[in-house]
Amino acid sequence: MKKSVFLFFFALLPSLALVACLFDSSDSSLVSWLDDQGFPSNYKVETVSIDSIYPVSAAVGFDSTPRKQSYQGVLGNVSGMNHELVFDFCFRDVSFFSKFENTDSAAAFLAIYLDSAFYDQAGIADSLPIGENLEIAYTWILDKGVGDDYLDSVGDIKDSIWLRELRGWKNAPTVDTIYTVKVNNLDSAIRLDLPGSLVKALMTIEDGARLQLRMSAPHSKRLYRIYGPSSSPPPFMRMRVTDTDFKSVWPFRMGLVSTSEETCKDCLILHGGVLESLVVDIPGEKILNALENLYGDDFPYTEGDSMDVRQAVVLARLTMGRSNSMDGSELGLPVQVAIASFVDSNGAEVQKTESYKLNRELIKESGHPNLVFMEGDSLSLQMTYGMRSYINRAGAGAKLRVVLRMGRSMLAPYDTLYYDHLTSDGEDSVYMFMDYLTYSRYDFTEEMKSPMSLKLWLATKRGDDE
Repeated sequence: MKKSVFLFFFALLPSLALVACLFDSSDSSLVSWLDDQGFPSNYKVETVSIDSIYPVSAAVGFDSTPRKQSYQGVLGNVSGMNHELVFDFCFRDVSFFSKFENTDSAAAFLAIYLDSAFYDQAGIADSLPIGENLEIAYTWILDKGVGDDYLDSVGDIKDSIWLRELRGWKNAPTVDTIYTVKVNNLDSAIRLDLPGSLVKALMTIEDGARLQLRMSAPHSKRLYRIYGPSSSPPPFMRMRVTDTDFKSVWPFRMGLVSTSEETCKDCLILHGGVLESLVVDIPGEKILNALENLYGDDFPYTEGDSMDVRQAVVLARLTMGRSNSMDGSELGLPVQVAIASFVDSNGAEVQKTESYKLNRELIKESGHPNLVFMEGDSLSLQMTYGMRSYINRAGAGAKLRVVLRMGRSMLAPYDTLYYDHLTSDGEDSVYMFMDYLTYSRYDFTEEMKSPMSLKLWLATKRGDDE
């Protein structure tokens, strides 16, 4: 099962769409659901379980297109991904640069601020100070121009064009610098003195210039989350003639370049925080055979337009193995696995994010079942929309295909709700998910080689009930 170059996207939200909980009150919830779907309330629900399901195929797709980061950026190499930041500066000051190019004390530094809100929510702020000897590789492109028209021409470059060009920097100067980084509080800037060769290049500016400054930390011990240009305080670069004669400039945009460092080409590894998906094709024959045994009817349905409306899928739950290792969680928290299915929409195949029905008794005992980096040996994902569409259209050759992505870290994995709420006494707030992306890593290789199970809840009116 090799990695594919194809990537499939779907909406990923901190809390998936929530519908009536059939596990908790089957009678009232079922009547409500059947009514919403246009089915009579006297339809009965039956269950069928199918074991030893092996995926037909599974492939990971990663979109490495750089992304614009206005409010927060990440820097470092964790969980098999290297994340680089690119700052785009544009400025002019004839008077300042006439002095800067002739001084013997010219210097420049970059100031960045850690995103304190993230570190507070992640609980990392309580473990300050943090520090390490951090090696940063700088790469830059410096263009020079004259007048405000030059600045305007740079500002007119569309973000999409700029981001696309970040993939292919060639022959740009690169300098590695080692810093001793120690963070005692989250309000202070981290000052990074820029390499001497870059300072010399800046000293050649006479009027205006555009500096694209790229930085990476390929050997970092952690991922650094910093404020972006649209946040407060934003990063800035300062060029200095003397302690009292300096010029500060701020980037007008910032980009994130993420590169996979994985070396196993046949592994099915999913990374969080990036545009990466695991596409899984599930064999449908065993499902149709199980329906034949349950109802005594022929499956798939091939009469007329082949649309099978003899039953409705109330719930479909796919269960696979799960490692209880915390390696790859990044923050030491459980991480949501989000799922979407390919469904039929007026003859076209589209993706639809699956809803999530809660089993509160199970959650109290074992936590939400759609999480990894949790105790326990099974991961359960609901694929009701996909199963419903597949059974309806199996006679027309439909396939059963789902898409998995890594979601956000969960702060309250044993809470029986799936959204932020107040405690029963109304005095405290319960936050379910981190507000920030989690740059996690989970290896699904063994799960895709091992047998899975599927359980269906089906509503129908057949035989004596008709």
